[in-house]
Amino acid sequence: MKPRGICFFDMDGTLLNSESKVLDSSLMALDKLRENNIIPVIATGRTLIEISHQMNITGIESAVMMNGQMAIFEGEKVYEDLIDADLLGRLTEEAKSQNVEVCYYNDKRIGATAGTPVVKAHYDFLGEPMPEVRPDMYKEETINMALLLLESGDDYFPERFPELQFVRNTPFSNDVLKKGGSKAVGIAKLLEVMGFEDVTTYAFGDGMNDLEMFGAVDYAIAMENAVPLLKEKATFVTKDNNSDGIMLGLKQFDLI
Repeated sequence: MKPRGICFFDMDGTLLNSESKVLDSSLMALDKLRENNIIPVIATGRTLIEISHQMNITGIESAVMMNGQMAIFEGEKVYEDLIDADLLGRLTEEAKSQNVEVCYYNDKRIGATAGTPVVKAHYDFLGEPMPEVRPDMYKEETINMALLLLESGDDYFPERFPELQFVRNTPFSNDVLKKGGSKAVGIAKLLEVMGFEDVTTYAFGDGMNDLEMFGAVDYAIAMENAVPLLKEKATFVTKDNNSDGIMLGLKQFDLI
């Protein structure tokens, strides 16, 4: 039986509050969603090992991860995209020349080229532990996404790597995807594989990496703490991630 709807939730700044916790009101709302035959799906820049704890807490079993580079439905992988190792090698060398560290992501682990203060600042910002230092990870394993750890100079790498896409996601980092990659692509692939293209879709978000996602769903809900451009694109602006914004947004659309 097809669901009545599917609701995609960004994590940082959206489903998680400013202390990287899920509000009790959000947990209750997620339970009510499932009772109403609406499937909750995480849609995040993070990878599986970074969200497994929150998936256990929330009971959410489906996710679009690494900004659309991988999707799982009820625990099963239904889609992934990879970045070519040679391309990552060139990016890593260019980053090294600019004293910029790189982190490599797949669904099993994260590896960093070094453990510098800006790397620590990024993961502290997310409330996550520092990754292993594994500068050769891209040579040894398939990679879905990378991070550049830099606080400024966002134009430098896109000018030199037009085949990649760079999106600032925190004050300390840019997400690096294959050109054209986004949460929207991962969402579309998940819906296609599962035969849910005609199911009504909703999305909650707050950041620049949620822009494409908002264009891929029927109803887009921005948090009050969202970046201004995302609010402009939203169907509705709910309260912030510390003030029951998830619950109130779901009520606005009679989903709970």
